Amino acid sequence: MPDDSVDALIAAFLDHLEHGGPEPSFDHLTEDERAEAAEVIDLIKDARGVDFYRSRPSLDEVLAGTGLERRRAPADREGLSIDAIRVDVVSSLGSSSELIGDGTAQNEGIRSDAVVRFGSLRIRLQFRVDIASPRDLSEVDPQVAAGAVFGRFPETAAVVLVIADQGLSSVAIGPFDIDEFIGAPDGQIHQPRITRPVLSLHDTLRSLVDELAPNLAGYATAGTRESVALDDIIRSECVAACATVVNDGRNARTAAKKEIWAEFDEVGLLTRLVRDAASGELSEADLDARLTPSEAA
Repeated sequence: MPDDSVDALIAAFLDHLEHGGPEPSFDHLTEDERAEAAEVIDLIKDARGVDFYRSRPSLDEVLAGTGLERRRAPADREGLSIDAIRVDVVSSLGSSSELIGDGTAQNEGIRSDAVVRFGSLRIRLQFRVDIASPRDLSEVDPQVAAGAVFGRFPETAAVVLVIADQGLSSVAIGPFDIDEFIGAPDGQIHQPRITRPVLSLHDTLRSLVDELAPNLAGYATAGTRESVALDDIIRSECVAACATVVNDGRNARTAAKKEIWAEFDEVGLLTRLVRDAASGELSEADLDARLTPSEAA
């Protein structure tokens, strides 16, 4: 144990640190006492300024200034902004997509921070800094989160909630997700709930576009498309329709039907009408004119 001389010197050193008293001298100590006192004082100096009640540092703080810092955070995820998510939007939807701030919604007090334009789709984004984790994101009330957006902007294809974690976790809400629904197989009315999975922003946007505007180009290419003999099909169906009318006329009970329906033979007229309708060249007025007998007739 330290003797009284060493104890007194350490007490004087603590007084020097805490109250600004004079720094004590080692001159009156023996060589062994000096070594002992120096060891204790060095420990005090090393521990000076350490906050023992401080919480453990985050991984980002530990890696700061090391070679692993960039690998830990390859992109700036501090907060949410259009610039912070632009790379994810373009990598998901391509350069033909457009990302702009939703000034119209913000001016009207509607919660919508950005709009993604892709073809005819308008997808609105909410930057949800108030939501901490993907699990909390999945438990959001869709009606509360997106009801006002769909009410004010009915052309909106979906509202995507985004949080500021490492992967930009997000979830999409469609216009029908904000309403009550009838469950299957219980047949009971249920409150609105999140139905889509929580994914990264990249995957959420990609799955939305695949759902709302699928690319069907590969299913009907010029080299594999089979021609359809539409004229033959139209005439065949019109012949069958006339035959049905004639048969019903022969079996009719009223004299007028027997007289008119049994002699019905308008295959040519019906064929022309259906052919023009299929080509988009038959207006409603033209249809009325063809079916209504003229006064001269």
